[in-house]
This record gives sequence, structure tokens and C-alpha cells, in this order.
Amino acid sequence: MTKYEKGRRFEYQVRDFFREHGFLVIRAAQSKPIDLVCLKDGKSILVECKTNRKALGRHGKEELLKMSESSQAIVILAYKEKRQIKLLNVKNNDPYSVSF
Repeated sequence: MTKYEKGRRFEYQVRDFFREHGFLVIRAAQSKPIDLVCLKDGKSILVECKTNRKALGRHGKEELLKMSESSQAIVILAYKEKRQIKLLNVKNNDPYSVSF
């Protein structure tokens, strides 16, 4: 499986998680700078998916923080760790985790 296929597969897993929790989920074309837009009850969550948390980098984090400020949306980094989806609020580093 290629790196692209692994990344896309993970995006689908994260998408399915949000859908299961009642969100309307839109997968962003070409995934730059975010992968998913999740909407529910007037709230917006922008999700960047990485198979490795360290892959985001400082520049990527700064870009996501700017998006959070300009859109008033929550920006989440979703990454994979020990067969779990980990969700991290980029603004305040507040962690969430779910098994898949």
C-alpha cells in the first residue's frame, strides 16, 4: 500500500468516526491545508489527518491556527497511534482519543 493510500484510508476512518457522531462531513479536495470539514448544530470543525503526529510540523500548525482564528472553527489534528485515532485540538493541545 502506498503512502497516499494509507493516508486516504486513515482520512476515511476519521470521516466515518465524525459521521457516526452525527456530523455532516465533507472531504476537502486535494487536502490543503485541511482534509475534512465537519458540521453539526451550527458548529464547524476543521480536521487535518496525519498518520503520524510529528508529520504536521511547526509551519503546518501555524497555518491551522490561522484558519481557526479566521473561521471561528475548531481545528483538530487527527493522527494514528497504537491502532487508535487520536484527536488533538490544535489551539489548546486538548487531547481526545477513540478506538477504531
